[in-house]
Amino acid sequence: MKALLPALLLSLSTLAAAPASASQITIDFEHTPGADGVLGTADDVAVTNTSMQPLGDQFAALGLTFTRGTLFQSSFYDGNPANHFISSTAPVAVLANGVTGISIDSYSYWNATLIGYDINGNAIGSTQLVNPDAGSGPLKGTLALTGAQAFYGFSVVADMPSHILNLDNLVLTSADQVSDVPEPSAAALLGIGLLAGSLSLRTRNGKRG
Repeated sequence: MKALLPALLLSLSTLAAAPASASQITIDFEHTPGADGVLGTADDVAVTNTSMQPLGDQFAALGLTFTRGTLFQSSFYDGNPANHFISSTAPVAVLANGVTGISIDSYSYWNATLIGYDINGNAIGSTQLVNPDAGSGPLKGTLALTGAQAFYGFSVVADMPSHILNLDNLVLTSADQVSDVPEPSAAALLGIGLLAGSLSLRTRNGKRG
C-alpha cells in the first residue's frame, strides 16, 4: 500500500493541474447553421453566391449576431473565387454567451486591431496585427484574444474608420461548464485528501494491532 501511495498522489496531482476542457465554434463564412442550429452537420446552409451582402443574424443560432459588417465573395483572400470573407470597415459582433477566446484571420492592407468587450460593452482586451507595409501591400496573419473574463462582443478596427479590413476563419472558444459536477481540480484535491486520510487511519490501526 505504501508503494501505491506515491503513484496515486502523482496521478491525482496531474488531474488537479489539468485545465478545464474547452469547446470551439469555427466559422469560415461558407455555411450557416441549419435547423439543428449547429455548424458542421448535414443540414448546414451554403452562403449565397452574392458578391456582397450585409452581415447580421446569419449566425444567430450560434449565439453570434453582427451589428455591423459586410460579407464579400472574391478570389482575393485565398485565390478561390467562391470564397466568402468579411470585407468591411470595423465589423462589430455581439455574443449571447460569453467566450474566453476569440481569433480571426486577417489579410488586409492596414493595421488591424481586435477588441473584446464585456457584457456591459466595456473594452476588456485588445490585440493588434501591424502591417509594416500598410497601405501598399496586404499582410496575412491571425488576431487572437484570450482572457479570464468572458467576452460578450468584439470588433475589428483599422487605424482609420474608412479603411476596409479583410477577415476570415473566426474561432470562438468557451470553457465547458457542467453543473453539479466538481471541476477536475476540486475532485482531485478531494481525492488526495480522502486517500491521505484513509491511509493515515490504516497506519494507526496497523500500529495498534
